[in-house]
Amino acid sequence: MARRRGVRFTGKFYMLLALMLVAVTVAVVLLLSDSGGGTLETGTMRMELAVKGIVIRDEMSVTVDKYDKVMFQAAEGAESYEGMPIARVFKWGYSDDMMQSLITVETQIYEAQTALLSGVENADLANIELQIAQKRLAIRTRLLGGEGDLLTLENELTSLLAQRKEYLRNTVQPTEALSALYAAEQTKQEQLASYVTEVTASGAGAISFYFDGYEQALNYDKLGMLNPELISNALKNTANMAGGSAENLLYRLVNPNRWHVAFLTGKNEPLRTLAGAQYTVQFEGVPDKQFTAAALETAVYDGEVVNLLEFTEPIGSLLNARTVNATVSMEASGLLVPLDAVAMHDGAAYIMLRTGGEEHEVAVNVLAKDEENALIQTKDAANPIAAGQRYVKP
Repeated sequence: MARRRGVRFTGKFYMLLALMLVAVTVAVVLLLSDSGGGTLETGTMRMELAVKGIVIRDEMSVTVDKYDKVMFQAAEGAESYEGMPIARVFKWGYSDDMMQSLITVETQIYEAQTALLSGVENADLANIELQIAQKRLAIRTRLLGGEGDLLTLENELTSLLAQRKEYLRNTVQPTEALSALYAAEQTKQEQLASYVTEVTASGAGAISFYFDGYEQALNYDKLGMLNPELISNALKNTANMAGGSAENLLYRLVNPNRWHVAFLTGKNEPLRTLAGAQYTVQFEGVPDKQFTAAALETAVYDGEVVNLLEFTEPIGSLLNARTVNATVSMEASGLLVPLDAVAMHDGAAYIMLRTGGEEHEVAVNVLAKDEENALIQTKDAANPIAAGQRYVKP
């Protein structure tokens, strides 16, 4: 019976086996490492954020003493110039009987003047009278639902009546009776003037007669005091009349070419506006207009972040808006990482990079994100990041 020969393993075999085990171990470690990290890659993404915000204007609220009556001479939204008539304000103590008494005397003066001109043809006066008749007809048509701005038509009629009054005063030789009427008119004018204040615009801007109580707190010169509580209260329409009571506020003079929109995002929400970046803003209810805004620095509070956009184009139909729904968007380029590779610490976003076997945090701005990925850039130019660097998930 033949004897079986045993297999003998040499030292080289064991050395080779050990090297194979080391290689397998390294491969497993690298595989496990890659499952929790990867390599930064360049990419582009559209940032789109639906927000509910508040409008902040560069405006001045004009107040007057408590008044009994006001006659507006400017239309809502009108462009003003320095000295432009805005309103006639009638103080407490005024009564309509004073105005009616003056109108009665003015009517008597007009009748006496035209009687003295009876039988005399006057082409200039006839032309003025025709314009007055046409303007009165236009006002009646407007009141019945016709076209035209009623306030503009009334102001034009007032101007024509003043023109006729001056023409007749300079043309008709006064009689004793007419002189007495002139004296009575002056007395009543002086009495009325003690109760009337003529308010004119202090400069250029847009005129508005609407107030919501936030004109002082939410103003351009108070941007440094903006905070989440103030924004939240405005969004809830909680009135704040610190800027004056409804009894003495008259109108707002608004800079239409400098205004802001502020909105809140969560402290642990990595997506927020980036200071200096340009965004396209589409407001709900303004479908035919897209605005461009520049983002200012965000402010991080205990639980929320204040985002602030600055606009330098005409405010248009948002002149009286306080709360708005909007879509803020931009096309961005940067570095792509999985969304779960971005971590938050005290309201700031960061990623972990591995360099030479060591890991370190790098603060980043999140430019855009979707359900899987985030588009980032370094927050500090002195600490750059680039495609090809390895990241690990926190």
